[in-house]
Amino acid sequence: MSGYEPFVHGLHHVTLVTSSERVNRLFYTEVLGLRRVKLSVNQDDIYHRHLFYGDENGTSGSVITFFEWPHLVRGRPGLGSPHHLAYSVVSVDALRKWASWLRRNGVSVSGPHFHHGRVSIYLRDPDGVLLELTTKADEEPQAVLEMFRKETRVDAVSSDMRLTLMDHASPLATGAALLERFLSKTLGLRLVSRRENPHDPSSAILSFGTDESDFLRYLLKPSTRMGFVGVGNIHHIAVKVADEEEQKKIMRVLDSIGVRHSGIIDRFWFKSLYFRDPFGNLLEVATEGPGYTVDEPQESLGTRLILPPWLEPERTRIEEALRLIDEQHPAKWPPNYPPAPEEPERPE
Repeated sequence: MSGYEPFVHGLHHVTLVTSSERVNRLFYTEVLGLRRVKLSVNQDDIYHRHLFYGDENGTSGSVITFFEWPHLVRGRPGLGSPHHLAYSVVSVDALRKWASWLRRNGVSVSGPHFHHGRVSIYLRDPDGVLLELTTKADEEPQAVLEMFRKETRVDAVSSDMRLTLMDHASPLATGAALLERFLSKTLGLRLVSRRENPHDPSSAILSFGTDESDFLRYLLKPSTRMGFVGVGNIHHIAVKVADEEEQKKIMRVLDSIGVRHSGIIDRFWFKSLYFRDPFGNLLEVATEGPGYTVDEPQESLGTRLILPPWLEPERTRIEEALRLIDEQHPAKWPPNYPPAPEEPERPE
């Protein structure tokens, strides 16, 4: 679409809920090969951890974060509780290696699944988070299946397997027209495609994004029930803007149409603006900078507990609270992984 100027430019991060820092860290670093780029606390609940993983530099768009809330029950996807998130993989061969590596580590894998020129596998993390690994496929499905049947021993996450960017996140919705108007007005996103959901003919997949990419893929089903956020679920989805001035533009739009929002909050590594879409999904608009290296060098990112300056006076009490959490909720490794669904994108 010539001359199209979106307000936002892709995903910034996606935040979920975990029950165990230790299990979460071992899975996302040793199994998925990400780097922990920040170890901190939830700034709205300072006696619980906030964990950040991404590429080597913590580049926006690569980062997945977790609130550690071991006391919560298992969540349920639905309205207000997004369905899953996906990481990009560079090739079909790399995706095939991922399937072998994951199974070798005891992780249940579903797929390969084919849809609209892409091939994906799905898995669940130790808390039950549904993850998709996806890539473009020039090969015919039968050729891809033959590749996946080849026995391959994968001993580590190789350079061609690295997960560097998230591909999309998938919230749920019940009304297409309202959703399109809302995302166009508030975030400047356009509807890139609407297609039948191959795992559920009664639902559709609506892809929203920019001329460059689509990164919000809503699962649309009129009968979708309310969900709730708990362990193993997405808490919120953050999209990125260049700076606070861009946030203010979005905030003025939200004010003009009567959408409640948080105002701009300083998270130290970026600034945040929160609001909900018409179906209860929590969205965040986050700035690109200053980034995760503003308070620790790149080579030591994620190796120690970092607090924003206004929380440093609470460090002793925070560290004692985190110690008690670890004592009261001992972690088991390796975990028993939940099975991956046979029809992974079927709304529950």
